[in-house]
Amino acid sequence: MRLLNCRTKKLEEFIQAAIPPYAILSHAWEDDEVHFHDIVLDNVGYTTKRGWYKIEKSCEQALRDGLDYVWADTICIDKSSSAELSEAINSMFKWYRSSSTCYAYLCDLPEIDFEMSRWFTRGWTLQEMIAPRELWFYDSNWVVQGSKSTLVDKLQEITGVDTTALRGGNLRYFSVARKMSWASKRQTTREEDIAYCLLGIFDISMPLLYGEGSKAFIRLQEEIIKEYDDESLFAWRSTDLGHSSGFLAPSPAAFSLSANIVPCLTRAPTLAGPITVTSRGIRLEVPVEQIDESEAEYLVRLNCKSVNFGWIRYTRIGIIVAPVANIQGYSESRYGRIHPDRLHVFSPNTDLPLQTVFLLKENHLQNFDLVPYDIFWVRSMPRWPQGQSYRLALALPSGTWEEKNATFRRPKLDNDDRPFVLVFRRDSANNTFHDHFVIALGGKSTPFHPNDGLPEGRLWCNATFHRVGNIEDLDLDGEVQSLPREDRTVEVEGAGITLKCNVQPEIVSGQGLYCVDLLVKSDDGSR
Repeated sequence: MRLLNCRTKKLEEFIQAAIPPYAILSHAWEDDEVHFHDIVLDNVGYTTKRGWYKIEKSCEQALRDGLDYVWADTICIDKSSSAELSEAINSMFKWYRSSSTCYAYLCDLPEIDFEMSRWFTRGWTLQEMIAPRELWFYDSNWVVQGSKSTLVDKLQEITGVDTTALRGGNLRYFSVARKMSWASKRQTTREEDIAYCLLGIFDISMPLLYGEGSKAFIRLQEEIIKEYDDESLFAWRSTDLGHSSGFLAPSPAAFSLSANIVPCLTRAPTLAGPITVTSRGIRLEVPVEQIDESEAEYLVRLNCKSVNFGWIRYTRIGIIVAPVANIQGYSESRYGRIHPDRLHVFSPNTDLPLQTVFLLKENHLQNFDLVPYDIFWVRSMPRWPQGQSYRLALALPSGTWEEKNATFRRPKLDNDDRPFVLVFRRDSANNTFHDHFVIALGGKSTPFHPNDGLPEGRLWCNATFHRVGNIEDLDLDGEVQSLPREDRTVEVEGAGITLKCNVQPEIVSGQGLYCVDLLVKSDDGSR
C-alpha cells in the first residue's frame, strides 16, 4: 500500500504487515487534481493546483489527529498500471474500513446545503461513507460539519443507507436488492465504475475491464449469484427497456423502488437447487405458471417479497416471462423477461411444483456465523417523532445484545429461556418521572420445518409503557415473566405515541433468524 508522508509530502510504500495507522480522504473529483506522477516526478507547480488544497489540509488534520500518513486515490494509485489500478479498486473497501479516520471533503459547501452536496451523488463515495469506522465531514474551507456518528440519522435520510450499515454493521444482513437501492441514484464518470464501485459493498472481487461498458454490471451480478442465495437480485424494474429484457438488471438505477424487497422462506433452500449462471442463461428451480394463454405469458414466482416492515402485510412478488422456444437453438425451458417495468404480485400457492428454467441474462434477441444461534435481528429501530427523543437505555440479558448489528444472540443448545428485553427511555425535564417503553422478545427454535427450512419455534413479542423514576423501579424480572407469550404482533400506547412490535422468522443470507420491526406513530398520525 502506498501512503503520503504528512511531514515530507513524499509517497512511501508498505507491505501489508507493516502498514502504519493512516487517515484516508474521500472526495468528489474536481478539475485540476494532483496526480500520482506529480508527486513522484516532483512536477513544477503541482502544489498550486486546485486539488492540492484538500491534500494539504488532510495532512495537517492527520498530524493533529496523531497520524503521520494519508491515503488519497488521486495521488496514491499509479493509474497508468492496469494491474495496480485493479488491485486498488478491489481493495478499496478494505482500505477505507482499515483507516484510523476518514476525511470527507465536500467541495461545494458552504455555498449549498449539506444534503445537496455532489458528494452524495457519486458512486465511489457510497462505500467511502459506509466502510470507515470514523468519518468526519469538512466543507471547502476545511471547517468541520460533523461526524458520521453524530449525523447518522441525517445521512440515512439523504442516502437511504440503513443506520446499522452506517454504524459498521454486517452488510450481509441486508438483501441484495436493498444494497443495490443504495446506489440507485448515484453516478460515475465511466460506465464500468457503477459496477466496480460496488465490489466492496457486496464483498466481491473481479478483474477490471475498462471498455466493456454495461457488461461490467452484468458481470457483477453474475458474481453476486455465486456468493448469495438471494432472488431479490432479480426483483428490479425499468421503464427504459421496452417490452422485453434480460433477467439481469441494466444498472443499479433499476433497483430504485426495490429497497424493501427481501428473501422469504416459502421455499426452503434445500428443496431447490442453487442458482447458477450457464451458457443457456440463469438456471433456477422455481414455480412457473401460465397467466395469459393468448399471449403465452408466464409468472416466475421469485422466492422474495416486498415488506413494509410491519404496518402492512407483505406481498409476494414475481416477474413475467415468455418462452423463446421458437428461436432456433433455444429449448422449451428457456424464457426471456417481458414487462420489465413492473413486478407481479401473487398469492402464495404451495401446490405448484418447482420447475427448472433458464432465463436469458441479457436480451440479445432485440458468511457469517448464524447456524449455531437463535438470533433476533432488530431490522428497524423506532424512529421517534420530533421532540420525543427516546434512547436505548438497556438490553437484557447481559452479554446477548450486539449493538453494531442490532441483534440478540443465544446458542441453540442453551437451556436459558429468558426473554430478550429492550428498554427505551425518555428523560423528563423535571428529572422526576421518566417515560419507558419495554419490549420483550422470546422464542426457542425446534427442529427445522420441512416446508420452509426455518425453525417453527414458540415465537412471541410483547410491549409495555411505564412512567417511573428509574429503570430499577420497573421490576423487569417480574414484569417480563408475567407478560403473555402468544402474539407475534403487539401495540402499546404511551405519552402520545403508539409503538408496534412485530417479529417473524425470515431468511437472511441463506440462514434462518427472527426479524423484529419496531415502528412508531404519534397521536397526530405521523410516523
